[in-house]
Amino acid sequence: MKIAISTTAAGEAAILEMRFGRCPYFAVYDSESKEFEWFENAGIKATSGAGTGAAQALINRNIDIVISGQFGPKAVQVLEAAQIKMLLAPANLPLNEVIAKWQADELKEYAIQRY
Repeated sequence: MKIAISTTAAGEAAILEMRFGRCPYFAVYDSESKEFEWFENAGIKATSGAGTGAAQALINRNIDIVISGQFGPKAVQVLEAAQIKMLLAPANLPLNEVIAKWQADELKEYAIQRY
């Protein structure tokens, strides 16, 4: 399983970035190999559509789950359509703690309230 996490920087000392579409980097954790890879979020510089661009980058990398602090409505639509599960994590959490909380099933699933 591949898990993408919005982060402030590349490297295992990274911290969770609260903004999905405007995060500087994504850490991709492979739950089978227990290894990370990082890639720069090209959408961070977009004047509009940062969230949808970031979501498409995750789709292109076959991500199963994404963890962030918040998600914009357009990004949510793209991620839902691709059946990528969205989880919420608290601010300022180090990357290794994000993974530990995911493994312990302590992260809340993002859900849009529909009326």
